[in-house]
Amino acid sequence: MGFIEKAPKKIVWRAIEYYKQNKVIEVKEKEQGCYEGLVAGSGKTNYTVYIDTKHPKKSQCSCPFAKENDVICKHMVAVYFKINPAELDAFYDDEKSYSEDKDYRWQRDKEKLKTFARKMSKEELVDALAECWLELESYRKRDI
Repeated sequence: MGFIEKAPKKIVWRAIEYYKQNKVIEVKEKEQGCYEGLVAGSGKTNYTVYIDTKHPKKSQCSCPFAKENDVICKHMVAVYFKINPAELDAFYDDEKSYSEDKDYRWQRDKEKLKTFARKMSKEELVDALAECWLELESYRKRDI
C-alpha cells in the first residue's frame, strides 16, 4: 500500500490545497525514499516534515495533529506530492473512477429497489417507507 492510501481522504484533499498553494517551502532527499521538508502552516508556523516513502508509518511532522494522533498529516502528503507530482494526477484519476463507479452502482441498486417495490402492496410500501424514514432520522441525530 502506497503513501497516499495510508492517509485519510480528508487529509489528502487538504494536502492538495497546500500543495497547490505552494506551501511546501523546501524538500531535501536525505537518502533514497526519505525526505525532509518544510511546510507553511495555516498560521505563521512552519512545520518540519520527514517522510519515508517506503515505510509511511515512520514519517513524522512537527504539527500538533500528527504528534497527537500518530497519523499521516496534510503536511506530509503535501511534501509527497511535491516530490511525486504524478501521484496527484493518479489520485484524481482514482477519485474520478470511484465516483463514476459509485454513480453506476447507485443507479443499478435504485432499479433493483424499484423492481422489488413494484411487487409490494400499498400497505407494505407505506410500512417500508416509514421504517426508512425512521432509520434515516436516527442517522441524522447521530451526526448532530
